[in-house]
Amino acid sequence: MTCPRCIKAASLLVVLVAFVGCKSKQEQPAAVAVAGAPQEQATPGAAPSGDKQSSVPAVPPKDKADAQAAAAQIIALMQAGDFAAVYKNSSAGFKQIGSESQFVAKFQQTRQNVGALQNPKATSIGTVAGKGYTLTYRLENARYQTDLRLSFSRSPSGQMELAGLNQHDELKK
Repeated sequence: MTCPRCIKAASLLVVLVAFVGCKSKQEQPAAVAVAGAPQEQATPGAAPSGDKQSSVPAVPPKDKADAQAAAAQIIALMQAGDFAAVYKNSSAGFKQIGSESQFVAKFQQTRQNVGALQNPKATSIGTVAGKGYTLTYRLENARYQTDLRLSFSRSPSGQMELAGLNQHDELKK
């Protein structure tokens, strides 16, 4: 029984290292002011290194502002429980995870189990290899603290769309 646990722990460690190791092409984490969201606490982080790779196309500053506005909208929809609108405002690639009814059912079930999330605080923002932005928020309710990671990219029509969503809930101590 110990061997499978060790293998699982080692696998998770490898995945974590692979994920964290990819931050070299991202901006340093920083607190981000988001329209409609309460003021966030500053996140400690290292000073920017200034050595950017010239082969990675820069994401236009307008994309950052648009991603922040889109994130504020998605968080407001999730707080209101309007998961169908979240799905409708997502990219075609995002919609490949399943049908709208499956998405809505899963998030409604999660909301029933953990409660409505409140008090969003931006904890980090990073670029996705010149294609868009990933914004991370900390939300909470009476029982859980939740990290919500939202990825956005520009659609061919020019809209900033939700391209990825990851929610991790932790019981409060």
